[in-house]
Amino acid sequence: MDKQSTQKYSATNYLLYLLSKRDYSEQELHRKLKLKEYSAEEIEQAIETAKAHNWLSDERFCQTFIRYRAQQGVGPRRLKQELKMKGVADWLISQCLEVAEAEEGLDWFELAEQIFEKKRPRVWDLKAKQKMWRFMVSRGFYQDHFSHLLNQDYDEDE
Repeated sequence: MDKQSTQKYSATNYLLYLLSKRDYSEQELHRKLKLKEYSAEEIEQAIETAKAHNWLSDERFCQTFIRYRAQQGVGPRRLKQELKMKGVADWLISQCLEVAEAEEGLDWFELAEQIFEKKRPRVWDLKAKQKMWRFMVSRGFYQDHFSHLLNQDYDEDE
């Protein structure tokens, strides 16, 4: 028996099932369909069908992903990296970040301040300052977003 006769659902049906749960990037769906051992032809046909019906949109995925991860306290640098790993084009990432900042009012400085204040230790010494710097960078914020907080708070508690 060949693979096609052992598969329960068509590639398009499986793709619809996945998209009913959440948005995916095109590359993620391609990878998932490939793991289910659909033929390259079936995969391409399913993805083209999804695009034609507007079920699949990297732009919509990118915007949703940015909104969701920003609410979790993730900064722009890490967002770019995660979206690249999910196969979203660089130009689309930049465009979606600009839209999030301009139209949706996403303020990286404000978000960095909220995250910083949540994690800031009670004892504020040089070691704590270094730890907070590493934490904020690992969260994906640029130094511009939080460096004023490190200096301001460090000077106040001396």
